[in-house]
Amino acid sequence: MKKIIIPLAILAAAMSLSACEDFLTKTPETKLSPGSFFSTKAELDLWANKFYSDIIPSPEDLAELNADDNASSASLSAIQKGTRSPSSKSWSENTWKPLRNINYMLENNKCPDTSVKDMYDGVCYFFRAWFYYNRVRVYGDMPWYDHVIGSADSLDLRKARDPRGYVMMKAMEDLDKAYDLLPAKWSGDAVYHVSKDAALALKSRIALFEGTFRKYHAGTAYVPNDSETYDGVTVSSEWFLRQAADAAGKLIGTRKLYTGNTFKLSPKATNASYREYFILEDAETDETILSRRYNVDILVRHGVQFDFKNQHRSATARMVNHYLQSDGSPIQERAGWQTLTYSEAFAGRDPRMAQTLQGPGYVALNGTGPEQIDFERTFNGYRVIKFISDDTHENATTSTTDYPVLRYAEVLLNYAEAKAELGELTAEDIAKTIDVLRARVGMPAMAVVPTTEDPLMAEYYPNAKGAQKAAILEVRRERTVELFAEGFRQWDLLRWGEGKWLTPKATKGVQGIYVPALGEYDLDGDGKIDVLFYTGSKPKTTAPAANQIEIKGNYTLSEGSKGYLTYYAAEDYDWVEDRDYLWPIPADQRSITHGALTQNPGWDDGVTFDD
Repeated sequence: MKKIIIPLAILAAAMSLSACEDFLTKTPETKLSPGSFFSTKAELDLWANKFYSDIIPSPEDLAELNADDNASSASLSAIQKGTRSPSSKSWSENTWKPLRNINYMLENNKCPDTSVKDMYDGVCYFFRAWFYYNRVRVYGDMPWYDHVIGSADSLDLRKARDPRGYVMMKAMEDLDKAYDLLPAKWSGDAVYHVSKDAALALKSRIALFEGTFRKYHAGTAYVPNDSETYDGVTVSSEWFLRQAADAAGKLIGTRKLYTGNTFKLSPKATNASYREYFILEDAETDETILSRRYNVDILVRHGVQFDFKNQHRSATARMVNHYLQSDGSPIQERAGWQTLTYSEAFAGRDPRMAQTLQGPGYVALNGTGPEQIDFERTFNGYRVIKFISDDTHENATTSTTDYPVLRYAEVLLNYAEAKAELGELTAEDIAKTIDVLRARVGMPAMAVVPTTEDPLMAEYYPNAKGAQKAAILEVRRERTVELFAEGFRQWDLLRWGEGKWLTPKATKGVQGIYVPALGEYDLDGDGKIDVLFYTGSKPKTTAPAANQIEIKGNYTLSEGSKGYLTYYAAEDYDWVEDRDYLWPIPADQRSITHGALTQNPGWDDGVTFDD
């Protein structure tokens, strides 16, 4: 039976308030005095447990981000449809309460055991950095608070936003403190607690985000000046990229990727350890740096598998084109690559493709035989199977697989990308990062630093730049493949200055499998008709009812009566380059602070102030 860390709410239900000062200044509604409460490890642990649920994204939160240029679902996000507005966002109580709780614990931690006190201070610094990372990537500049604000602190309550460079620099400082204070390993359930390795992993993630955002938005309204000095520290895109490389570099070689093959999953190209990793009931402890834990016995479960099924989570042809052939060459080197059928597309590819998407011969965990493709689970034929366990996990909130939130594979990619963006990637760097990822699934090594740009990757990422542009493109390919459906893609496109690809209009709709002509198809070659595509009167068919697809309305083929099976082709939102990389500051908060909170570039909230 799993042992669970249950995030407990320490505070009673808070009053419903809207102004940011209200939930920054509330006194915790507990009968225990701060002076006496924060005195033992048990009390500190009880308070800190809430940080894990308040700040770390849940599996369901991350699943909602899996709608982008490489994946689709039953609904488009506001950023994809262009429906964000200053009145649609709110800095609710839950936006600021986690920060107040963190600062409150830092100010009141009086535990007489210095080692325990330091450890929980480290937890606070870790989560404060993550809190601000979550805010800055959405809003940009944010007011930085490193203390509890009192009701009389009018200057703090009405302060302007601090520059994002300053806030992210302070996050780096917090993670350095966390690294110094956190244990290398907790005495029990180590993978479910933040640690020194977690501090390094998170630092590499945050610094890479800020470094690349600054590089690809320098000279715009988002980052008017790349180089800025705060408290004697000059921050820039290069400064953050070096922070990312240094943090990730400390972890490289200290861990290893999961290579288990306990489930004997099919199809077995070398082994299916990549697929198996994401459906483990209990997180393994080599690749996993930090995980969420779930357990059916005490009703702590998630609904990712339910979400993937009912939201028809599907990959796109654009995503599929990222997968190399099994000999390490790009798919464009195969004759007729743009018109490959479903079964042809899976043949001779990077094994991660068949371990991420349902291909011919797919057998579910504990399944008795290959599953027929089911269009109740996919819009376009490329069903996502990553995170899919057996059918006992299929209903709402019945999944008990642990969910990795920081893993070694990401750290390897963070290092390789930071080095490539700096123009300093070497063959040795590739050998200890990209080649390690490829070796797990039996793919050939990259071995050398690429110097010739792949034309398809250059088409997908036209804004990539730098002395090692060819290498940057290949690292992005590897990141796209390895981290697919883990909630990174939206943020990657935003930091790379490639936001327009989030809109269906830019990608000509959400395109899936290639259909040579209307009619019936045995997609997986098992002798059974899997699907019928038709217009007008439906012909007789043996295809399952759910797989009888009429090409009309939202369903189209990219070339009329043939082509890529496409959804959302009618979406017409055009990305606004000088506005859409950030969310608008909520208009109500601008009014409350009488304009101290300035609006983000391009957003018009109609709020005006008298002098």
